[in-house]
Amino acid sequence: MKRFVCSWLLLAIVNLCAAQTTLPEFGEITADEKTLTVCSFDKEADAVVILDQASADHNEQYNLIFTRRVRLKILKSRGNRHGDIAIRYIHKDDIEYISNIEAYTYNVTPNGVADIKHVPSSAIYRQKINERISEVKFAFPDVQVGSIIEYKYTTTSKSYSYLNDWYFQSELPVMNSQFTLVVMPNYEFAYRVFKSEQFPIEIKQEKGSGRIYFGMKNIAGLRDEPFMDAEKDYLQHVEFQLSGYQGTFGGTTRYMTTWNEVTRELMSNPVFGLQLNKNIPVGEEWINKVKAMSPPFERMAAVYNLVYKAVGWNGIGGIGTTSGVKEAWEKKKGSSGDVNLLLINLLKEAGLEVYPLLVSERGHGKVNPEYPFIDQFNKVMAYVVIGDNKYVLDAAGAYTPPFMIPFSVINTKAFVVNRKKGGIITLTETAKKDKNYVSIHALIDDEGALTGEAIIQSDEYARLNRMRAWARDKERFRENYYTTYQAGLKLDSLVLNNLENDSMPLEQQFHFSIPATVSGDYKLVNLNLFSGIAKNPFISDIRFTNIDYGCLQSHTVVETIELPASLKIESLPKNVRMIMPDTSISLTRLLEVKENTILVRYVIATTRSVFTAEEYDYVKDFYKKMAEIMNEQVVLRKR
Repeated sequence: MKRFVCSWLLLAIVNLCAAQTTLPEFGEITADEKTLTVCSFDKEADAVVILDQASADHNEQYNLIFTRRVRLKILKSRGNRHGDIAIRYIHKDDIEYISNIEAYTYNVTPNGVADIKHVPSSAIYRQKINERISEVKFAFPDVQVGSIIEYKYTTTSKSYSYLNDWYFQSELPVMNSQFTLVVMPNYEFAYRVFKSEQFPIEIKQEKGSGRIYFGMKNIAGLRDEPFMDAEKDYLQHVEFQLSGYQGTFGGTTRYMTTWNEVTRELMSNPVFGLQLNKNIPVGEEWINKVKAMSPPFERMAAVYNLVYKAVGWNGIGGIGTTSGVKEAWEKKKGSSGDVNLLLINLLKEAGLEVYPLLVSERGHGKVNPEYPFIDQFNKVMAYVVIGDNKYVLDAAGAYTPPFMIPFSVINTKAFVVNRKKGGIITLTETAKKDKNYVSIHALIDDEGALTGEAIIQSDEYARLNRMRAWARDKERFRENYYTTYQAGLKLDSLVLNNLENDSMPLEQQFHFSIPATVSGDYKLVNLNLFSGIAKNPFISDIRFTNIDYGCLQSHTVVETIELPASLKIESLPKNVRMIMPDTSISLTRLLEVKENTILVRYVIATTRSVFTAEEYDYVKDFYKKMAEIMNEQVVLRKR
């Protein structure tokens, strides 16, 4: 499996010969591209990127000028979706602008004639995503299997601080990926390369010009995998950060080359550190009431709940403010930086020990402590210390009780921003779990149909995850958690209790029915109901990413199933206990028959929440056997 190599180099130090692979001109299709029908190194792919080439340079005003060109071919009908293009940019304060867009579709007609259709400017439009981000969108015409589509564009940014990392790999396989960076005079950039040992990379630099070239070829696509870490952690890519500036009178100013320097820069920054001592007008009466609360935890919870309920998140991320904490309070809305820096202000006002905490949510990517790159983080949260207890609070996002670590940052590294007590910490959670307890009472009729009532108590992270899923899509909630277990399963009278009580499990009550499964004279009954394991989620032959559940799992199912007098048990699954060699995953099934009642108990538990890609085959095989065991059926027959 993949083992990533991290490289850290200063452009001023590297001294390699310049060279670059010759590329076909825009619009020139080669004979090999015309006859390409399958990607040889990723045969499952529905499309392949033939070329992804970009360069970053500057103009006389030292704006960042980024040009990109992409060519890909559609290999299967489901690949037609790649003909819809959306390119994001920062429109706020004219930070970025996209121009010089050209695009076309290349097809070959049945009589062998080239059919080229250009995307007209009238078909290219801009769409505002939020107060900060917009998209340029267009769709290629006449996209079909065999189409080659190509487009290019230019992004003009105010400065090199908006230089993005370069990704050689994507969901699609990439045949040729190239990126060239031209560093401005007197500036130094640090970069680090993340790549698998199996994929060679070409890095070349022109001596004295500040031009450096990166190239990779024939990289298989990385597609979605169950319980995967952030995709970017496994994509082959190179990251950049400004590391120094040489002044007019000599000498070089270094930027954030140590974590202490990161702290110094952040705490003196107007959109971060200087926002932490603002006087927020919450009212003297309220703040005095909070200060009078004796237990510090109650003070913390009161401040957190106030900010979470009073100030909405506008969907914009980032670690700094976009409008300022006072304006966010006045408008009752702001970015994640606005909301959580405001939260830190009020926690300090309440007399609590609190520090800014830079986090990288699991979907954003892992943090490497060896490299003080600020772009490794995508959000700031509040880090509160009360005695020996540490709390992580996020008022911008899905609600999390203050006594729980936000689910999105479990199993990640974070950075406490403080000169004396700061540094990299690891956020782990072993006490609170994704915990479900299922109680079922059901009856089987003379025909073998099953009807009953279920009560599910979802606690801790299971409670949070299910509440969010319920709020997001109630119909999908039913499908994901209940009806997926067996064809024809229906439920009604669904009631959710304790929605507003954080200290109680989320209780779900409902009636359900399952039609009879008949094989000749036999009635088959599936006992695997609402256990969390309807089937094996791991079906791919290979795995590129770690398996990360986020937290530990604990699922218990207790069933009482009454049989009719007309049916008798022909065969019954055996009691079984299955456990991984390192005891990290276990399954226990106990069955007992008392008179006309079957008593069933399933217990599924994990003692680890993360499994490496190298362990995938073991986990996959274990889940396959576990799903087979759990789906073993009771066989009934007429007396």
